[in-house]
Amino acid sequence: MTLQSAPKPARAEPIQAAPDAARPHRPVRYPCFDGLRAIAALTVVAVHTSYASGVTTIHPGIGHYTARLEIGVEVFFVISGFLLYRPFVAAHMEQKAPPEKWAFWRRRLKRIIPAYWVAFLIVTYVMHDDTVRHAWYSPLVYLGFAQIYLPHYAVSGLTQAWSLCTEMTFYLFLPLYAAAVGRRRRDPDRQLRAELYGLGTLVLIGFVWRIPVLAIGTGEARTMPNWLPGYIDQFALGMLLAVVSTWMATTRRQSAVLAHRATPWVCWALAAAAFWAVSNIGITLEPLKASSVGISLERQALYGMFGFFMVVPAVFGPQDHGVIRRFLRSRPMQLIGIVSYGLYLWHEGWLNRFITMFHFHDFAIPWGWFTLFVVSMGLISATLSYRLVERPILQGTWKGWLRHS
Repeated sequence: MTLQSAPKPARAEPIQAAPDAARPHRPVRYPCFDGLRAIAALTVVAVHTSYASGVTTIHPGIGHYTARLEIGVEVFFVISGFLLYRPFVAAHMEQKAPPEKWAFWRRRLKRIIPAYWVAFLIVTYVMHDDTVRHAWYSPLVYLGFAQIYLPHYAVSGLTQAWSLCTEMTFYLFLPLYAAAVGRRRRDPDRQLRAELYGLGTLVLIGFVWRIPVLAIGTGEARTMPNWLPGYIDQFALGMLLAVVSTWMATTRRQSAVLAHRATPWVCWALAAAAFWAVSNIGITLEPLKASSVGISLERQALYGMFGFFMVVPAVFGPQDHGVIRRFLRSRPMQLIGIVSYGLYLWHEGWLNRFITMFHFHDFAIPWGWFTLFVVSMGLISATLSYRLVERPILQGTWKGWLRHS
């Protein structure tokens, strides 16, 4: 990587009482990220419709690739690692007070919980399109994002919500990790080294954790690979992008390689190569059947590479240049990306509704019409969720409505 350095700024003195020191660092707008969210959500929908329709298992030549479309979850994890850690690392680099952890947690809970609770209650208890276990504490398990910690609950409720359980644990972990890494004031270069050591440790934890739990693979250990330690390396890749981009901004470095117009194509070519490779290493096509420890670790590494290289063009380089960035910023991709969380929540309910309504048998469903129905109804539900639940709660307009009603 070729870096061109401007005159290095003098080391900032610690700020004790400046009014803006206590305010969270305002995040930079990354206009391509909604397009990435759209890709991630659509691939998750496609992996589920491909399996239920029979495309994955009946046509293994195609199925080796459709089964791996679950890789979209890794894109979500990398995005979360980048966007959520960047305000913390910016505070570290600029030697300012970090975002207040309670405010961070409140905003994360407001962003995730209401839309999930609404989707879960309607899909499960109104539409009856997902099964639930009936114990007195079952609602606490589902609504409390605990289903991955109880194996008997893992394949009930909104089964795709396993990743939300992992995300919620990451939200709890991130401010604490940031406080540990940023506990000392350092100049940007020394802070960069500290950040890289920390992220290397997280990646190591991710792989070390998975080896014993994958080797056991039965009983209570069945869902342990989905716990945060098993995916912390994926979040760490996004955090790495946050660290490098913030360090470059703070020290006024510029990278000719990252700004080159060919870089998005190279990155997405590497992502495509990772996807091709992971689709051809012998992973089982059955979603709940475990592969060997070696193959599972290889899968983890290749999934991480895919997510990382998909996101790089949305972080570095001129964001209004190039075909790839224009595609990510196109109106359809932006609109899908804005409601991608709702699409993720609602699509499996509509998948089961399609099968019930039209009396199809599993693995004998026309994939095209099936996917079109699921995506269309999922987007309608997601748009309603965004406009009536997600956005009003985040903007606080529900409070105003209640005061005037």
